Amino acid sequence: MTKWGDAEGRSAPEGERTLVSLRPSALSIVLRSVVPIAALGVLALALAWPAARGGVPGVAVAAGWTVLAVGGLKLLWETAVWASRRYTLTDRRVVRVSGVLRRVTVEARLERVQHVVLYRSLGERLLGLGTIGFATAGTDTIEVAWVMIGRPREMWVKAKEAIDMRTGGTPVPPPVPPVESKVLVLGLAGGIGAGKSAVAAEFARRGCVVIDSDVEAKAALDRPEVREQLRRWWGERVIGAGGRVDRAAVAAIVFEDESQRRRLESLVHPLVRARRAELVREAASRGAEVVVVDAPLLFEAGVDAECDAVVFVDAPREVRLERVRASRGWDEAEVDRRERAQMPLEEKRRRSRYGIVNAGLPTDLGPQVEGVLRRARADFGGVGGGSGEEVSV
Repeated sequence: MTKWGDAEGRSAPEGERTLVSLRPSALSIVLRSVVPIAALGVLALALAWPAARGGVPGVAVAAGWTVLAVGGLKLLWETAVWASRRYTLTDRRVVRVSGVLRRVTVEARLERVQHVVLYRSLGERLLGLGTIGFATAGTDTIEVAWVMIGRPREMWVKAKEAIDMRTGGTPVPPPVPPVESKVLVLGLAGGIGAGKSAVAAEFARRGCVVIDSDVEAKAALDRPEVREQLRRWWGERVIGAGGRVDRAAVAAIVFEDESQRRRLESLVHPLVRARRAELVREAASRGAEVVVVDAPLLFEAGVDAECDAVVFVDAPREVRLERVRASRGWDEAEVDRRERAQMPLEEKRRRSRYGIVNAGLPTDLGPQVEGVLRRARADFGGVGGGSGEEVSV
């Protein structure tokens, strides 16, 4: 592990440049304290009220002082936790230093960071905070987390830019602003072979506008400026006989080299994101009520930030394996290898608001889709506009 210049990690190791150094927002002290203190207050009231009515005021007074004392200790502890944490981003690594009684330093080199996740709970959104998680290749969980920081989107963009510069990509622009409209935007997520396309088709049969981001990504590769950039990067081997991009050749490059995959994503993702926003606006202008976004890696590509809610499409593992074996010729080892490069299914399921089980019977999908539409319309009151707050790339 790299030795840092001071206990708080503010000084980058020799030869590295510090890009960001910050603590959690001071508002995190309040956010982490309010729920336990409120719960303690309710408990004290439940004990004190009968005592006061029964003529034992001393018990009520003691309960009140206990709440104040414990609440004060909780605030002091959370203040110490806040002061102990330091988050640092250099041009080579991302670091978290924390611990009141025992100091712990966790770091990840930028070239190994595979996903950057921006998560904002309801409390964080109300206070303008957010949590950024960094997951490295070969891990199934967030390895480094910056918890409850201020200006979370700005910090997310800075982290992405540092990673892309380190891996040879081009800096990623800030996320596309949410579409201001009445349209409700639902994203589809799920594991390999879960059958998201079948679910998307059921939404389409019920009048929803479906955006296939995989199709849009393939179209982006045919754009002249993208084709020329790929030619500059990788030469004529990625240009087919007809002058169009040879997708198989590109896939072979990015699948074998993580840095090249990031490079390609930094070029294509902003274009697809902008096109997706344009399609949502067009759907809203035509009076559409619901838009469904079918993206291959919804969370990993940060598309969930453009959605009001996410629908997780689930399926038994044996059903998923049989589907990809029949449609793509992949065996179980290949599926496992690809899923290890993605966000864990349990994490995707946890981040999704609704769920649909696609176990193989088409007649089961229609009622489930109708149920999701009813709940979503009730939850959002017909108002859309990209209120989702989790971003990962």
